[in-house]
Amino acid sequence: MQSKSRKYLSTLLLILLLAVALAACGGSKATPEPTVVPPPTWTPTPVNVQMVSVDATPTPEPTLAPTQPPAQPTQPPAPEPPTDTPPPPTATPVPVAKVIVTAPQANLRQGPGTAHPKAGVVKQGNEFVALGKNPAGDWWQIQVNGQPAWIFGNLVRVENPDVVQVAENIPTPPPAPTQPPPPPPTATPKPAAPDPCANIGGDGCKWHLRGGPAFSPNTFGLKLTFGFVHGGRGDEPQGSYFVWLEKNGVKLPVSDSVRSVTGAMRNGPNGPYNYEYSIGLGDLPDKNPAGCYTGWVLDGNGERDSQNFQFCVPEGQGEVWMLFDQS
Repeated sequence: MQSKSRKYLSTLLLILLLAVALAACGGSKATPEPTVVPPPTWTPTPVNVQMVSVDATPTPEPTLAPTQPPAQPTQPPAPEPPTDTPPPPTATPVPVAKVIVTAPQANLRQGPGTAHPKAGVVKQGNEFVALGKNPAGDWWQIQVNGQPAWIFGNLVRVENPDVVQVAENIPTPPPAPTQPPPPPPTATPKPAAPDPCANIGGDGCKWHLRGGPAFSPNTFGLKLTFGFVHGGRGDEPQGSYFVWLEKNGVKLPVSDSVRSVTGAMRNGPNGPYNYEYSIGLGDLPDKNPAGCYTGWVLDGNGERDSQNFQFCVPEGQGEVWMLFDQS
């Protein structure tokens, strides 16, 4: 209120000063000075103004709604990891039984036994898959060129023999042929030349025939199964010996690369032997193993070591067994 009064007085004083100034500018005529009447004393009338205390209430600012983040696409729940399923058991491979030929040469048969026809010849080191065995376990059925064949157990070494079962449909041995008496020779053997070993002394001509000859069927040619032993040492097998053989005066192709084996005897259908050699039908003079033969033993140097021996193979036979002793 005091502020308004002061403002009012200031305005009034300003009006008076302005009037005096205008009067002074009115001309050069002397103007009687007016009687100055003092202004009335202004006493401000107090105005009963009731001051109202007003609490300043701030204008509420508008409340901004919180900005909602854009709705995220609902993610499907992550699939649970699959339960580990144990892999199927791996089948343990069945070991394969193999038959390895250990003899220098071995005959194959169409069945488990020497009474069965011959099916071929295999060499040392040849390997075959074992298909089966006979109930006695001394013959093995093998696969040769996709065909089954049989081989004697003493002539081979078998890997994993326990996995081999007894073969099915084992061939029945053919009936043994009636052994006819040996026919007389169809031709009188040509007289042999004088024996050059007859008068040799010392170590010469030490071999003599102790057993045989004996025969069994063989339609593939002439097969020699000879034994060379030292009777004075309990029939100890002797090695590095072979034979010279002729038929009807014609020398047969017996190779000196195949010789008797020291300390190794095998059982054949006619007896034990440690020397084996086969001569095919095409290498026989008359293409027939039947007939009479002459021969002698040769030592490791290819020198004669026995007197002449002779044998005659009956018709229908072809395997010959003989036992020579040097004691």
